[in-house]
This record gives sequence, structure tokens and C-alpha cells, in this order.
Amino acid sequence: MVKLRKKMHFHLPNNLALLYLNKSYTNIFITLADMKRRVIIGKSSGSSAGIPRSKRRKIVPQAVENIFVGLSRYLKLYNIKKVIVILKIKMNVLFHYLIKELTYYNVKIRGFVVRRPIAFNGTRGRKLRRR
Repeated sequence: MVKLRKKMHFHLPNNLALLYLNKSYTNIFITLADMKRRVIIGKSSGSSAGIPRSKRRKIVPQAVENIFVGLSRYLKLYNIKKVIVILKIKMNVLFHYLIKELTYYNVKIRGFVVRRPIAFNGTRGRKLRRR
């Protein structure tokens, strides 16, 4: 017997949402979430058709454009007019293409948050002196 889930209602005050931007070596991830950090949709350049894995890193504009074609449907469906961009990457070319695509779809950027992880490798004690 299949259990049906209730329709999920997202918390979008003033048509505001969160947009997470993350990148690995060969892939770009963009996630759209509500204000309670529940994921609405997550897209990657791997899910966008037509770009082979080896070329994803080189063709950033086309990858971001293909991701936003998929996201635009959800931006209209949930009537999202403003986003807070949460960056999990360094500011680079990808960031500029993201802004260009957001302005194309008439989505205003309310703010930026940088959430880059800080590497922690632990601390070492002093080396003992050799005699």
C-alpha cells in the first residue's frame, strides 16, 4: 500500500527565498530553498542536458544558463521575486553569471551571505628536540 504525502507548503514571506551556490571540481550546484531552509528544488550542471562532464568546468555560462532554465519554472510557480544568495564558493566568474541570470528573470537580490567552510586540520604539539 502506497502512502501519499501531503502537499508541502513552503514558507515564502514577501516572495523571498534562499539561493545556495556551490561548486565542485567538475560540477555546479544551485539550490532554491524557502526561508526555513527547506529545499524547493536543487539543480546541477550534471542534470542539465547537452554538456559533457569534461567540458562543464570550461563552459560556465552555458551551464548556469541551463540550470536557470530549469529553475525559472519554480521561480514562477512559487512567485519568487527576491532571493538571498548564499555562496559556498569563492567569488569568481560563476558568481557574475549567476547575477546576470537573476536579473534576466527579474529576480532581485536582497543580500549575500558567504558560508565558505574553514578547513580545520587540528593542532599539532611541539616536536621533541633531538639529542
